[in-house]
Amino acid sequence: MQPAFRVTAADRYLVERTARWGPSSVDVVMAGLSRSANRGMLWIGTSAILYGLGGPYRRAAVRGLVSVSLSSLLANAALKWTFPRHRPPADAVPLARRTFDVPRSSSFPSGHSALAGAYATGVFLESKSAGLVVTPLAAAVAYSRVHTGVHWPSDVLAGVAVGSATALATRRWWASASGDPALPAETAPAPALPRGDGLIVLYNPESGRGASPLLEALRERLPDAKFSEIPLRDSLPETHAELVTLIQSADPKALGVCGGDGTVRTVTAAALETSLPLAVFPGGTLNHFALDTGAFDVDVVAAAVEEGSAYCIDTADVAVDGGTPITFINTASIGGYPSALQTRKKWQRIAGKWIPLVAAMVREIATSPPLRANINGRKTTLRLLFVGNGGYAPADRIPVGRTSLAEGKLDVRRIRADLRLSYLRALYAVLTGTLGKSPVHRRDRLARLNVTILGDDVPLALDGDPLAQGTRFRFRARHCSLTLYAQNRT
Repeated sequence: MQPAFRVTAADRYLVERTARWGPSSVDVVMAGLSRSANRGMLWIGTSAILYGLGGPYRRAAVRGLVSVSLSSLLANAALKWTFPRHRPPADAVPLARRTFDVPRSSSFPSGHSALAGAYATGVFLESKSAGLVVTPLAAAVAYSRVHTGVHWPSDVLAGVAVGSATALATRRWWASASGDPALPAETAPAPALPRGDGLIVLYNPESGRGASPLLEALRERLPDAKFSEIPLRDSLPETHAELVTLIQSADPKALGVCGGDGTVRTVTAAALETSLPLAVFPGGTLNHFALDTGAFDVDVVAAAVEEGSAYCIDTADVAVDGGTPITFINTASIGGYPSALQTRKKWQRIAGKWIPLVAAMVREIATSPPLRANINGRKTTLRLLFVGNGGYAPADRIPVGRTSLAEGKLDVRRIRADLRLSYLRALYAVLTGTLGKSPVHRRDRLARLNVTILGDDVPLALDGDPLAQGTRFRFRARHCSLTLYAQNRT
Protein backbone atom coordinates (compact mmCIF):
# COMPACT_ATOMS: atom_id res chain seq x y z
CA MET A 1 0.00 0.00 0.00
CA GLN A 2 1.30 3.46 -0.97
CA PRO A 3 2.07 5.90 1.90
CA ALA A 4 -0.67 8.30 0.76
CA PHE A 5 -3.28 5.54 0.93
CA ARG A 6 -2.03 4.50 4.36
CA VAL A 7 -2.46 8.04 5.63
CA THR A 8 -5.96 8.23 4.16
CA ALA A 9 -6.90 4.92 5.70
CA ALA A 10 -5.56 5.97 9.08
CA ASP A 11 -7.43 9.28 8.84
CA ARG A 12 -10.75 7.58 8.11
CA TYR A 13 -10.22 5.04 10.89
CA LEU A 14 -9.47 7.70 13.51
CA VAL A 15 -12.37 9.93 12.44
CA GLU A 16 -14.76 6.96 12.59
CA ARG A 17 -13.54 6.07 16.10
CA THR A 18 -14.04 9.66 17.23
CA ALA A 19 -17.53 9.78 15.68
CA ARG A 20 -18.67 6.79 17.81
CA TRP A 21 -18.47 8.80 21.02
CA GLY A 22 -21.92 9.77 22.19
CA PRO A 23 -23.11 13.36 22.70
CA SER A 24 -21.61 15.11 25.73
CA SER A 25 -20.48 18.46 27.07
CA VAL A 26 -17.17 17.85 25.32
CA ASP A 27 -18.90 18.64 22.02
CA VAL A 28 -19.78 22.14 23.25
CA VAL A 29 -16.28 22.75 24.60
CA MET A 30 -14.58 21.61 21.38
CA ALA A 31 -16.83 23.75 19.21
CA GLY A 32 -16.21 26.75 21.47
CA LEU A 33 -12.46 26.26 21.31
CA SER A 34 -12.51 26.08 17.51
CA ARG A 35 -14.51 29.29 17.25
CA SER A 36 -12.37 31.13 19.82
CA ALA A 37 -9.23 30.33 17.84
CA ASN A 38 -10.59 31.81 14.60
CA ARG A 39 -8.11 34.38 13.19
CA GLY A 40 -5.86 33.73 16.18
CA MET A 41 -8.14 35.63 18.59
CA LEU A 42 -7.58 33.09 21.39
CA TRP A 43 -3.83 33.59 21.17
CA ILE A 44 -4.14 37.37 21.01
CA GLY A 45 -6.18 37.30 24.21
CA THR A 46 -3.72 34.95 25.90
CA SER A 47 -0.85 37.20 24.89
CA ALA A 48 -2.59 40.21 26.44
CA ILE A 49 -2.61 38.35 29.77
CA LEU A 50 1.02 37.23 29.47
CA TYR A 51 2.15 40.69 28.40
CA GLY A 52 0.57 42.21 31.48
CA LEU A 53 2.56 39.83 33.71
CA GLY A 54 5.85 41.28 32.42
CA GLY A 55 9.34 39.77 32.39
CA PRO A 56 9.77 36.49 30.51
CA TYR A 57 5.99 36.23 30.12
CA ARG A 58 6.06 39.44 28.07
CA ARG A 59 8.74 38.05 25.78
CA ALA A 60 6.73 34.83 25.52
CA ALA A 61 3.65 36.78 24.45
CA VAL A 62 5.56 38.63 21.74
CA ARG A 63 7.37 35.57 20.38
CA GLY A 64 4.11 33.61 20.44
CA LEU A 65 2.31 36.21 18.33
CA VAL A 66 5.24 36.59 15.93
CA SER A 67 5.26 32.81 15.48
CA VAL A 68 1.49 32.79 14.91
CA SER A 69 1.76 35.49 12.24
CA LEU A 70 4.51 33.70 10.35
CA SER A 71 2.86 30.29 10.55
CA SER A 72 -0.43 31.76 9.33
CA LEU A 73 1.29 33.06 6.22
CA LEU A 74 2.99 29.73 5.61
CA ALA A 75 0.03 27.45 6.31
CA ASN A 76 -2.90 29.51 5.04
CA ALA A 77 -1.35 31.56 2.27
CA ALA A 78 1.14 29.04 0.88
CA LEU A 79 0.62 25.39 1.79
CA LYS A 80 -3.17 25.31 1.40
CA TRP A 81 -2.80 26.50 -2.19
CA THR A 82 0.04 24.10 -2.88
CA PHE A 83 -1.61 20.97 -1.43
CA PRO A 84 -5.37 21.10 -2.06
CA ARG A 85 -7.39 18.47 -0.19
CA HIS A 86 -11.07 17.84 0.45
CA ARG A 87 -12.33 18.13 4.00
CA PRO A 88 -14.06 15.22 5.75
CA PRO A 89 -17.58 14.53 4.39
CA ALA A 90 -20.55 16.10 6.14
CA ASP A 91 -21.55 12.78 7.76
CA ALA A 92 -18.06 12.00 9.09
CA VAL A 93 -19.08 13.06 12.62
CA PRO A 94 -22.48 13.67 14.21
CA LEU A 95 -24.02 16.86 12.78
CA ALA A 96 -24.64 18.16 16.32
CA ARG A 97 -20.90 18.70 16.65
CA ARG A 98 -20.83 21.08 13.69
CA THR A 99 -22.21 24.26 15.18
CA PHE A 100 -20.42 26.51 12.66
CA ASP A 101 -19.92 26.67 8.91
CA VAL A 102 -17.17 24.46 7.52
CA PRO A 103 -14.51 26.51 5.66
CA ARG A 104 -14.25 26.00 1.91
CA SER A 105 -10.44 26.23 1.81
CA SER A 106 -8.15 23.23 1.50
CA SER A 107 -8.16 20.85 4.42
CA PHE A 108 -4.36 20.45 4.38
CA PRO A 109 -2.79 21.62 6.59
CA SER A 110 -4.99 22.73 9.47
CA GLY A 111 -4.50 26.46 9.92
CA HIS A 112 -5.92 26.41 13.46
CA SER A 113 -3.47 23.65 14.40
CA ALA A 114 -0.56 25.51 12.81
CA LEU A 115 -1.33 28.61 14.85
CA ALA A 116 -1.80 26.56 18.01
CA GLY A 117 1.50 24.73 17.54
CA ALA A 118 3.30 27.97 16.70
CA TYR A 119 1.95 29.81 19.72
CA ALA A 120 2.64 27.03 22.23
CA THR A 121 6.19 26.52 20.94
CA GLY A 122 6.92 30.26 20.80
CA VAL A 123 5.73 30.75 24.37
CA PHE A 124 7.66 27.71 25.62
CA LEU A 125 10.90 29.07 24.11
CA GLU A 126 10.71 32.10 26.42
CA SER A 127 8.93 30.71 29.49
CA LYS A 128 8.64 27.03 30.34
CA SER A 129 6.05 27.73 33.05
CA ALA A 130 3.81 29.65 30.64
CA GLY A 131 4.42 27.01 27.97
CA LEU A 132 3.22 24.25 30.28
CA VAL A 133 -0.05 26.14 30.73
CA VAL A 134 -0.54 27.06 27.08
CA THR A 135 0.43 23.71 25.53
CA PRO A 136 -2.64 21.74 26.77
CA LEU A 137 -4.85 24.54 25.48
CA ALA A 138 -3.13 24.43 22.09
CA ALA A 139 -3.45 20.64 21.97
CA ALA A 140 -7.18 20.93 22.72
CA VAL A 141 -7.64 23.46 19.90
CA ALA A 142 -5.81 21.16 17.48
CA TYR A 143 -7.90 18.15 18.48
CA SER A 144 -11.12 20.21 18.25
CA ARG A 145 -10.64 20.41 14.50
CA VAL A 146 -10.95 16.62 14.24
CA HIS A 147 -13.71 16.38 16.84
CA THR A 148 -15.88 18.87 14.95
CA GLY A 149 -15.23 17.12 11.65
CA VAL A 150 -13.56 19.97 9.73
CA HIS A 151 -10.12 18.34 9.41
CA TRP A 152 -8.52 14.95 9.04
CA PRO A 153 -6.07 13.93 11.80
CA SER A 154 -3.13 14.17 9.37
CA ASP A 155 -4.14 17.78 8.59
CA VAL A 156 -3.86 18.56 12.30
CA LEU A 157 -0.53 16.80 12.75
CA ALA A 158 0.90 18.59 9.72
CA GLY A 159 -0.42 21.91 10.97
CA VAL A 160 1.15 21.45 14.41
CA ALA A 161 4.45 20.47 12.77
CA VAL A 162 4.40 23.55 10.52
CA GLY A 163 3.58 25.87 13.40
CA SER A 164 6.18 24.42 15.77
CA ALA A 165 8.88 24.48 13.09
CA THR A 166 8.05 28.12 12.32
CA ALA A 167 8.33 29.10 15.98
CA LEU A 168 11.65 27.27 16.31
CA ALA A 169 12.89 29.04 13.17
CA THR A 170 12.40 32.45 14.82
CA ARG A 171 15.44 31.63 16.98
CA ARG A 172 17.53 32.00 13.85
CA TRP A 173 17.15 35.79 14.02
CA TRP A 174 15.71 36.28 17.50
CA ALA A 175 17.52 34.19 20.09
CA SER A 176 15.81 33.11 23.30
CA ALA A 177 16.92 34.80 26.51
CA SER A 178 18.67 32.41 28.89
CA GLY A 179 17.08 33.82 32.04
CA ASP A 180 20.26 33.23 34.08
CA PRO A 181 21.46 36.24 36.13
CA ALA A 182 24.49 38.00 34.63
CA LEU A 183 26.35 37.97 37.94
CA PRO A 184 30.01 37.18 38.67
CA ALA A 185 31.09 33.94 40.31
CA GLU A 186 32.51 35.61 43.43
CA THR A 187 30.39 37.37 46.06
CA ALA A 188 31.24 40.75 47.61
CA PRO A 189 31.03 41.94 51.24
CA ALA A 190 27.89 43.85 52.23
CA PRO A 191 26.24 44.56 55.59
CA ALA A 192 23.49 42.20 56.73
CA LEU A 193 20.39 44.24 57.58
CA PRO A 194 17.80 42.16 59.50
CA ARG A 195 14.25 43.51 58.97
CA GLY A 196 15.85 46.18 56.73
CA ASP A 197 17.41 48.09 59.61
CA GLY A 198 19.85 50.58 58.05
CA LEU A 199 18.28 50.44 54.59
CA ILE A 200 16.67 53.44 52.89
CA VAL A 201 14.44 52.60 49.93
CA LEU A 202 14.21 55.36 47.33
CA TYR A 203 11.21 55.15 45.03
CA ASN A 204 9.57 56.86 42.10
CA PRO A 205 5.75 56.59 42.34
CA GLU A 206 5.44 57.39 38.62
CA SER A 207 7.60 54.47 37.45
CA GLY A 208 5.98 52.03 35.02
CA ARG A 209 2.91 50.39 36.46
CA GLY A 210 3.44 52.24 39.76
CA ALA A 211 5.53 51.41 42.80
CA SER A 212 2.74 51.56 45.39
CA PRO A 213 1.79 47.84 45.50
CA LEU A 214 5.45 46.85 45.67
CA LEU A 215 6.15 49.40 48.39
CA GLU A 216 3.38 47.94 50.54
CA ALA A 217 4.92 44.49 50.22
CA LEU A 218 8.37 45.89 51.01
CA ARG A 219 7.14 47.66 54.15
CA GLU A 220 5.75 44.37 55.41
CA ARG A 221 8.82 42.39 54.43
CA LEU A 222 11.40 44.92 55.74
CA PRO A 223 9.55 46.81 58.50
CA ASP A 224 12.63 48.60 59.88
CA ALA A 225 13.67 50.09 56.54
CA LYS A 226 13.12 53.77 55.76
CA PHE A 227 11.33 54.92 52.62
CA SER A 228 11.78 58.17 50.74
CA GLU A 229 10.51 59.53 47.42
CA ILE A 230 13.21 60.49 44.93
CA PRO A 231 13.45 64.28 44.45
CA LEU A 232 12.86 64.76 40.71
CA ARG A 233 14.11 68.11 39.44
CA ASP A 234 14.25 69.81 36.04
CA SER A 235 17.74 68.58 35.21
CA LEU A 236 19.64 65.36 35.83
CA PRO A 237 22.50 67.07 37.73
CA GLU A 238 20.03 68.81 40.07
CA THR A 239 18.23 65.55 40.78
CA HIS A 240 21.51 63.78 41.43
CA ALA A 241 22.85 66.49 43.76
CA GLU A 242 19.68 66.62 45.84
CA LEU A 243 19.45 62.82 46.00
CA VAL A 244 23.03 62.55 47.27
CA THR A 245 22.29 65.20 49.92
CA LEU A 246 19.18 63.27 51.02
CA ILE A 247 21.17 60.04 51.32
CA GLN A 248 24.01 61.65 53.27
CA SER A 249 21.59 63.24 55.74
CA ALA A 250 19.86 59.88 56.33
CA ASP A 251 23.26 58.15 56.83
CA PRO A 252 22.07 54.64 55.81
CA LYS A 253 24.15 51.48 55.61
CA ALA A 254 22.69 50.59 52.21
CA LEU A 255 20.33 51.88 49.53
CA GLY A 256 17.25 50.30 48.02
CA VAL A 257 15.51 51.44 44.84
CA CYS A 258 11.96 50.74 43.73
CA GLY A 259 11.17 51.68 40.15
CA GLY A 260 12.00 51.07 36.52
CA ASP A 261 15.34 51.18 34.74
CA GLY A 262 15.45 54.99 34.67
CA THR A 263 14.89 55.16 38.42
CA VAL A 264 17.46 52.43 39.04
CA ARG A 265 19.96 54.34 36.91
CA THR A 266 19.41 57.51 38.95
CA VAL A 267 19.87 55.78 42.31
CA THR A 268 22.82 53.74 41.03
CA ALA A 269 24.67 56.99 40.27
CA ALA A 270 24.03 58.13 43.84
CA ALA A 271 25.13 54.74 45.22
CA LEU A 272 28.41 55.03 43.32
CA GLU A 273 29.08 58.50 44.73
CA THR A 274 28.23 57.54 48.31
CA SER A 275 29.95 54.10 48.08
CA LEU A 276 26.88 52.29 49.39
CA PRO A 277 25.58 48.83 48.37
CA LEU A 278 22.32 48.74 46.43
CA ALA A 279 19.20 46.55 46.49
CA VAL A 280 16.96 46.69 43.41
CA PHE A 281 13.21 46.05 43.66
CA PRO A 282 11.56 46.00 40.20
CA GLY A 283 8.71 48.51 40.06
CA GLY A 284 8.81 49.62 36.44
CA THR A 285 7.43 48.41 33.13
CA LEU A 286 10.30 46.40 31.65
CA ASN A 287 12.83 46.13 34.53
CA HIS A 288 15.69 44.96 32.30
CA PHE A 289 18.39 45.49 34.93
CA ALA A 290 16.41 43.70 37.65
CA LEU A 291 15.77 40.72 35.38
CA ASP A 292 19.39 40.57 34.24
CA THR A 293 20.62 40.46 37.84
CA GLY A 294 17.99 38.07 39.21
CA ALA A 295 16.19 40.77 41.21
CA PHE A 296 12.70 39.81 40.00
CA ASP A 297 11.16 38.83 43.35
CA VAL A 298 10.72 41.03 46.43
CA ASP A 299 11.24 38.19 48.89
CA VAL A 300 14.44 37.03 47.16
CA VAL A 301 16.03 40.49 47.22
CA ALA A 302 14.80 41.18 50.76
CA ALA A 303 16.35 37.91 51.94
CA ALA A 304 19.67 38.92 50.33
CA VAL A 305 19.53 42.25 52.21
CA GLU A 306 18.91 40.52 55.54
CA GLU A 307 21.64 37.96 54.92
CA GLY A 308 24.20 40.40 53.47
CA SER A 309 24.49 38.42 50.24
CA ALA A 310 25.89 40.60 47.45
CA TYR A 311 27.99 40.72 44.28
CA CYS A 312 30.35 43.33 42.83
CA ILE A 313 29.17 44.22 39.31
CA ASP A 314 30.09 46.60 36.50
CA THR A 315 28.46 49.88 35.60
CA ALA A 316 29.21 52.27 32.73
CA ASP A 317 29.12 55.97 32.04
CA VAL A 318 29.38 58.44 29.17
CA ALA A 319 30.63 62.01 29.08
CA VAL A 320 28.90 64.18 26.47
CA ASP A 321 30.90 67.08 24.98
CA GLY A 322 33.34 67.01 27.88
CA GLY A 323 30.65 67.25 30.57
CA THR A 324 30.22 65.28 33.79
CA PRO A 325 29.93 61.53 33.08
CA ILE A 326 26.39 60.15 33.15
CA THR A 327 25.91 56.67 34.58
CA PHE A 328 24.00 54.00 32.67
CA ILE A 329 23.26 50.43 33.73
CA ASN A 330 21.98 48.72 30.57
CA THR A 331 22.59 50.25 27.15
CA ALA A 332 23.42 53.44 25.34
CA SER A 333 22.66 54.15 21.70
CA ILE A 334 23.22 56.76 19.01
CA GLY A 335 21.34 56.91 15.73
CA GLY A 336 17.71 56.36 14.75
CA TYR A 337 16.60 54.81 18.04
CA PRO A 338 17.19 57.86 20.30
CA SER A 339 15.39 60.08 17.78
CA ALA A 340 12.46 57.66 17.77
CA LEU A 341 12.37 57.75 21.56
CA GLN A 342 12.02 61.53 21.48
CA THR A 343 9.02 61.20 19.16
CA ARG A 344 7.52 58.55 21.43
CA LYS A 345 7.77 60.88 24.41
CA LYS A 346 5.55 63.40 22.60
CA TRP A 347 2.78 60.93 21.76
CA GLN A 348 2.84 58.23 24.45
CA ARG A 349 0.18 59.92 26.61
CA ILE A 350 -2.26 59.60 23.72
CA ALA A 351 -1.26 56.30 22.12
CA GLY A 352 0.90 54.56 24.72
CA LYS A 353 4.59 53.68 24.30
CA TRP A 354 4.80 51.00 21.65
CA ILE A 355 2.70 52.28 18.73
CA PRO A 356 4.45 55.68 18.62
CA LEU A 357 7.86 54.02 19.02
CA VAL A 358 7.32 51.59 16.12
CA ALA A 359 5.91 54.35 13.90
CA ALA A 360 8.80 56.65 14.78
CA MET A 361 11.38 53.92 14.10
CA VAL A 362 9.92 53.34 10.62
CA ARG A 363 10.07 57.06 9.93
CA GLU A 364 13.61 57.45 11.25
CA ILE A 365 14.94 54.51 9.23
CA ALA A 366 13.35 55.87 6.07
CA THR A 367 14.35 59.52 6.49
CA SER A 368 17.40 59.82 8.76
CA PRO A 369 20.72 60.36 7.00
CA PRO A 370 23.71 58.21 8.00
CA LEU A 371 26.03 59.61 10.66
CA ARG A 372 29.61 60.45 9.76
CA ALA A 373 31.72 59.66 12.81
CA ASN A 374 35.18 59.10 14.19
CA ILE A 375 35.34 55.99 16.43
CA ASN A 376 38.49 55.55 18.48
CA GLY A 377 40.42 57.53 15.88
CA ARG A 378 39.01 55.89 12.74
CA LYS A 379 36.51 57.53 10.40
CA THR A 380 33.35 55.64 9.48
CA THR A 381 29.69 56.15 8.62
CA LEU A 382 26.97 54.76 10.90
CA ARG A 383 23.31 53.98 10.92
CA LEU A 384 23.25 52.78 14.52
CA LEU A 385 25.65 52.49 17.44
CA PHE A 386 24.80 50.21 20.40
CA VAL A 387 26.87 50.25 23.60
CA GLY A 388 26.02 47.69 26.29
CA ASN A 389 27.16 47.65 29.91
CA GLY A 390 28.63 44.13 30.11
CA GLY A 391 28.31 41.31 27.61
CA TYR A 392 25.16 40.68 25.61
CA ALA A 393 24.09 37.58 23.70
CA PRO A 394 23.96 36.34 21.06
CA ALA A 395 27.04 37.81 19.42
CA ASP A 396 25.85 37.20 15.85
CA ARG A 397 22.22 38.29 16.11
CA ILE A 398 20.08 40.94 17.75
CA PRO A 399 21.12 41.03 21.44
CA VAL A 400 18.33 39.74 23.68
CA GLY A 401 19.96 39.20 27.06
CA ARG A 402 22.97 40.00 29.16
CA THR A 403 25.50 37.29 29.92
CA SER A 404 28.08 39.10 32.03
CA LEU A 405 28.46 42.10 34.32
CA ALA A 406 31.94 41.31 35.62
CA GLU A 407 34.43 41.70 32.76
CA GLY A 408 34.96 45.46 32.79
CA LYS A 409 34.10 45.63 29.07
CA LEU A 410 31.50 47.39 26.95
CA ASP A 411 29.63 45.44 24.27
CA VAL A 412 29.91 47.73 21.23
CA ARG A 413 27.94 47.00 18.06
CA ARG A 414 27.43 49.17 15.04
CA ILE A 415 25.69 49.07 11.68
CA ARG A 416 27.86 50.61 8.97
CA ALA A 417 26.42 52.92 6.34
CA ASP A 418 29.49 53.27 4.11
CA LEU A 419 28.78 50.12 2.11
CA ARG A 420 26.43 49.84 -0.87
CA LEU A 421 22.83 49.00 0.12
CA SER A 422 23.96 48.87 3.74
CA TYR A 423 20.48 49.12 5.25
CA LEU A 424 18.99 46.39 3.05
CA ARG A 425 22.00 44.18 3.70
CA ALA A 426 21.65 44.70 7.45
CA LEU A 427 17.94 43.91 7.30
CA TYR A 428 18.62 40.74 5.31
CA ALA A 429 21.30 39.69 7.81
CA VAL A 430 18.92 40.20 10.73
CA LEU A 431 16.12 38.18 9.11
CA THR A 432 18.43 35.33 8.13
CA GLY A 433 20.44 35.21 11.35
CA THR A 434 23.69 36.04 9.58
CA LEU A 435 24.37 39.40 11.21
CA GLY A 436 27.63 38.17 12.73
CA LYS A 437 29.01 37.39 9.25
CA SER A 438 27.69 40.49 7.51
CA PRO A 439 30.25 43.18 6.57
CA VAL A 440 27.78 45.91 7.60
CA HIS A 441 27.86 44.76 11.24
CA ARG A 442 30.77 44.98 13.67
CA ARG A 443 31.05 43.97 17.31
CA ASP A 444 33.86 44.89 19.75
CA ARG A 445 34.48 44.37 23.47
CA LEU A 446 36.16 47.51 24.78
CA ALA A 447 36.88 49.12 28.14
CA ARG A 448 36.62 52.60 26.60
CA LEU A 449 35.01 54.03 23.48
CA ASN A 450 35.44 57.52 22.03
CA VAL A 451 32.92 58.64 19.42
CA THR A 452 32.97 61.99 17.63
CA ILE A 453 30.12 62.86 15.29
CA LEU A 454 31.33 64.88 12.28
CA GLY A 455 28.31 67.13 11.99
CA ASP A 456 25.42 68.48 14.04
CA ASP A 457 24.44 67.33 17.52
CA VAL A 458 22.79 63.90 17.71
CA PRO A 459 20.61 62.49 20.51
CA LEU A 460 21.93 59.91 22.97
CA ALA A 461 19.63 57.37 24.64
CA LEU A 462 20.61 55.77 27.95
CA ASP A 463 18.67 52.76 29.27
CA GLY A 464 15.84 53.51 26.83
CA ASP A 465 15.54 57.23 27.63
CA PRO A 466 16.80 60.10 25.42
CA LEU A 467 18.87 62.09 27.92
CA ALA A 468 21.38 64.24 26.03
CA GLN A 469 22.59 65.58 22.70
CA GLY A 470 26.10 66.25 21.51
CA THR A 471 28.88 65.42 19.10
CA ARG A 472 31.57 63.99 21.42
CA PHE A 473 30.83 60.90 23.50
CA ARG A 474 33.32 59.22 25.85
CA PHE A 475 32.06 55.83 27.03
CA ARG A 476 33.74 53.98 29.89
CA ALA A 477 33.21 50.62 31.62
CA ARG A 478 33.59 50.82 35.41
CA HIS A 479 34.72 47.41 36.53
CA CYS A 480 33.29 46.07 39.81
CA SER A 481 32.05 49.54 40.75
CA LEU A 482 28.69 48.65 42.35
CA THR A 483 27.91 46.27 45.19
CA LEU A 484 24.50 44.74 44.50
CA TYR A 485 22.43 42.69 46.91
CA ALA A 486 21.47 39.35 45.33
CA GLN A 487 20.92 35.80 46.52
CA ASN A 488 23.96 33.54 46.55
CA ARG A 489 23.64 31.12 43.61
CA THR A 490 25.89 28.40 45.07
